[in-house]
Amino acid sequence: MINLDVDDLKLYIGDDFVINDNIKVCQPTIRDIAEFGERDFFSVVHTITAIPSDMKSQLWDMELDWMEVEDFELFMMLAQTLTPDRTALLFGDLDFSKLRPFRNNQNGDVVLADKETGVIIDKMIYLRIVEYLRKAFNITPKVERAKNKITKQILIDEDRKKIEFNKNKPFKSFLLPLISSVKVRQGYTKEYVLNMGYVEFMNDVARLQVIHNADHLLSACYAGTIDMKKINKAELNWMKEL
Repeated sequence: MINLDVDDLKLYIGDDFVINDNIKVCQPTIRDIAEFGERDFFSVVHTITAIPSDMKSQLWDMELDWMEVEDFELFMMLAQTLTPDRTALLFGDLDFSKLRPFRNNQNGDVVLADKETGVIIDKMIYLRIVEYLRKAFNITPKVERAKNKITKQILIDEDRKKIEFNKNKPFKSFLLPLISSVKVRQGYTKEYVLNMGYVEFMNDVARLQVIHNADHLLSACYAGTIDMKKINKAELNWMKEL
């Protein structure tokens, strides 16, 4: 039975997202990510959640038009690169690289399966995996389509330039300034921050910004520098849903 819901509270708490008896997605702590390697970890997340628009030039070099490739088809191609040493933080012992495409005799759909372990990933299971990861890591897929050949070539060329630019770009930690900010602002110890789940940590970062903005708005209102009638009252509610 497939779990169809990503529970926001469980996501914040850091519970595993159980998809079925063979597949669950684990949420790492900040320490887990740091020890694994921040760049390598997020590379895996973005590989699993990638859509064809993210790989326009690579697919084109394989003589594939990204607009004609389905998301699940791309995932089946990329699964071969997802060895356990890369995915262990998220999926434990699950070995995506051993999955092979098979046709489901009941409905004709192609699925990924490991006949030795019984692991099967069909389109629905794939969607649940990427839905969880996108929600946990705040990833919004950007679908790009070209209306004509000229636009298509422009998008492919831009994609090549982006890849070339990022290839030699020195890595800069995304988490470091956030960890430092939360630790200093809240008075947390480094150990406390490192043991926080990723979603909890990022939620706290966002909440701090909301509280900061609400406090400044209130101070400005009391000081008379802002007309209370002209501000959005929701901005004063620092306990609102993020």
